[in-house]
Amino acid sequence: MSIAIAEKPLLQTECIPLQRLGSSRMATVVSVRGTNHEIARLAEMGLRSGTIVSVTRGGITSIVQLLNGSRLCVRTSIQLEILVSPL
Repeated sequence: MSIAIAEKPLLQTECIPLQRLGSSRMATVVSVRGTNHEIARLAEMGLRSGTIVSVTRGGITSIVQLLNGSRLCVRTSIQLEILVSPL
């Protein structure tokens, strides 16, 4: 027996964790929360507030593509949270 959970539709201005964003969806990064080292490292790779990303694979281990063509595999955790606003 399986249990289905209904999710409310996302509003355009609503911020959600990156891992909740479905595949083939685009979003703007609103904030990156984590240790200073994690935030700096992601910023060096181009993932920072204001960046538009396209999700190739969603989930805890997400694969995102940046506008410059770079692809990143990002694993979120209790210490690392990336909030996005769907486009």
